[in-house]
Amino acid sequence: MLDTRIQIIFQQEDFLKIMSAGNLTLPNRLPFEDFEYPSQLDRQLELFPQWHLPVKLAGGLSLSVFMYTFLRDVIHPYATENKNVFYKIPILVMNKVLPVVAIILLALVYLPGIFAAAFQLYFGTKYRRFPRWLARWMLLRKPLGLLSFFYAVLHAFFSLCYPMRRSYRYKLLNWAYQQVKQNKENAWIEDDVWRMEIYVSLGILGLAILSLLAVTSVPSISNSLNWREFQCIQVSN
Repeated sequence: MLDTRIQIIFQQEDFLKIMSAGNLTLPNRLPFEDFEYPSQLDRQLELFPQWHLPVKLAGGLSLSVFMYTFLRDVIHPYATENKNVFYKIPILVMNKVLPVVAIILLALVYLPGIFAAAFQLYFGTKYRRFPRWLARWMLLRKPLGLLSFFYAVLHAFFSLCYPMRRSYRYKLLNWAYQQVKQNKENAWIEDDVWRMEIYVSLGILGLAILSLLAVTSVPSISNSLNWREFQCIQVSN
């Protein structure tokens, strides 16, 4: 038993030497038990390599849109009218950032397909290699789409939290007081009602369509679909 254990240790050391020399690629599953797994091999595995650039891009877009919205909706009223509206940052400002970033990321998912089609039409063949930047962009479409779906879901959750805010309740009281003070029996505005109903309806439909696209990108589901079914879902949505 001891000799077998020593032999396994020597095999692991030889394996690490070959890995350090760059002559062997580490597979996804190693022939080691949990108690035999060398801690040195953790350094050889990359953590979500295809997600590095999409996450950085989403973070940069979020920061840029947040700064613009913060300056326009919070700093500008404070500087021009001396209005303190910093309470808008956690919900209102964030909820304006999320849909903008989601739409931009979704556009970045479908934009390389247009470039690829134009490239093939220009050269008159579909067998010519794409440029390296376009080929890499095509490979990043799935993480970009999933990040777009993530931002859209966050936008839906933030929107559902609107009536729960304390500031919204105070505004309702102020609106009711102003209505009584102005002796108005009915504050119904037809245009505002229709506009909000349409906004909510389109938002729910858009999130449902995006959810369908996100579900079909799951490997277990996409592998169960043939090419015609997968293409039908992508084109129809």
